[in-house]
Amino acid sequence: MGAIAALMIATYSGPMPGLAAVLGIAWSLTNFALLQQLVVAITGTDRKSRPAVKRAAFAAAGMFLLFAIGGVLLVLLPPVWMLAGFLVPFAVLVLKAASVLLLESRAWQWMVASPWRAAVIVLSVVVAAWWVVPALIERPATAQEHASPHATQADTTPPVTEHDAAATTQHGSAPTTEHGAAPAGDHAAAEGKGHASEGPQKFANVITVLSRAFPNAEWAHFLHHYEAVIFSWLVGLLIILVAFIASRRPQMIPGKLQNLVETLVEGLYNFIAGIIGERHAARFVPFLGTLGIYIWCMNLFGLIPFMDSPTSSLNVTFALAIVVFLYAQWIGIRGLGLGGYIDHLMGQPRNLTGWLLVPLMLPIHILGELAKPISLSCRLFGNVFGEDMLLVAFVSLGVSTLAWSNLPIGLPLQLPFLVLALLTGTLQAMVFMVLSTIYILLMLPHEAHGHEGEAHHAH
Repeated sequence: MGAIAALMIATYSGPMPGLAAVLGIAWSLTNFALLQQLVVAITGTDRKSRPAVKRAAFAAAGMFLLFAIGGVLLVLLPPVWMLAGFLVPFAVLVLKAASVLLLESRAWQWMVASPWRAAVIVLSVVVAAWWVVPALIERPATAQEHASPHATQADTTPPVTEHDAAATTQHGSAPTTEHGAAPAGDHAAAEGKGHASEGPQKFANVITVLSRAFPNAEWAHFLHHYEAVIFSWLVGLLIILVAFIASRRPQMIPGKLQNLVETLVEGLYNFIAGIIGERHAARFVPFLGTLGIYIWCMNLFGLIPFMDSPTSSLNVTFALAIVVFLYAQWIGIRGLGLGGYIDHLMGQPRNLTGWLLVPLMLPIHILGELAKPISLSCRLFGNVFGEDMLLVAFVSLGVSTLAWSNLPIGLPLQLPFLVLALLTGTLQAMVFMVLSTIYILLMLPHEAHGHEGEAHHAH
């Protein structure tokens, strides 16, 4: 919660307030940890032993150093934001204590004894907040309007001094009018130019927040430039970590994580083997199953707050499609031989009619092979990017309800489409995996196709 709050503060108030808030939270948590160690060392049963004395001395020295660091940070960083971050753990403790007292009270037991009574009380609180919160928010603005009812735009515009005019002329800025404002035509042209250069905006992620908080930093530009690649690597590392933990100590009676991973692998093996055949399943399931899991995780990764779906970038989806295309061509050349691969592209002519159709069939097969990575990449990119834009549109629509309603927050109109995004993200990963399986199957020797078809028919 503190990290998300610090990111929001850095985005809307600047990088220094966000840094002050997160350091205040870290300072408070470190102080709690040292205080706990000191209390345990002093009041424990072995408090007179040498290790307990060392722990107490270490905790006391750490707290002294921590207070010195806090004094320096209060001078260097905005103290208000640092104090706000420092109070976050205290607020959590107070809320926890209040909830414990409330849950053990007779009033709470009376309220939850009947679901209808509890529903009426909750509804009453929501309605009260609906009317009270907007009134408290609008009251300062109303007071400010009454304080200066006759203020005009000309009154609020600062006067243009000779120094400002000279600086404006020196830097080559647009000429200003009498009140220091740019001409309407230039303003409209600049506004139109800005709107023309902007494209559709997705939800802000961690890298976007950092690039906006540090607009002049080279590392921020580097992260923003390779944003899709970084999130792709992050998803891959998370999958590797989960697989390593699940397979590190396999047991005959598997735990929850091992059971989940084994169920997923077994399901993918049976699904792919039903398409490509048991004969080739052991060879191709590791590649195709990993591809399906990787794309599925990347599709759903953008639903996590401050994260992004790498597959919403055409660069990532085209790279995945190129890997499938090259792997399928290599399988065809290796399984059929170079002559058999060219014979496959020519349509396997075996008579005069077949050889006469070679000038037609060869370009069609080549274009068909080249179209496969394009169709794979564009389909996946379009669906995932469209889901993101749909969620952005409905979130914006929900926020816009604040303009005509007295709701304290916007309507969560995007919630039904989150479920739809889960479904379509899973479906698109499966489609990519199935089409890749079919492309590889078409490159295998045709004798294998015949045997597999007879086996499936007999089954």
